[in-house]
Amino acid sequence: MIRPGYRDSHWTKESWTDKGVRAKVGASHWPLSGLLNDFLAAGLTPERFEESGGPVPLVLAVRARKAQP
Repeated sequence: MIRPGYRDSHWTKESWTDKGVRAKVGASHWPLSGLLNDFLAAGLTPERFEESGGPVPLVLAVRARKAQP
């Protein structure tokens, strides 16, 4: 479920469980567009994306290469 505030980058300890790392120490939240734009700004060329996890993906994997001058 995408909630209000999804597009805001922020540090959070909000979690659906108190058992994970996020609830204990926190985590950064980056909207997908910001994350992908950071790859481009770093001169990387994304080649492949994968998601895994339950009905709502919990993990995003990205394969990228450094753009050649």
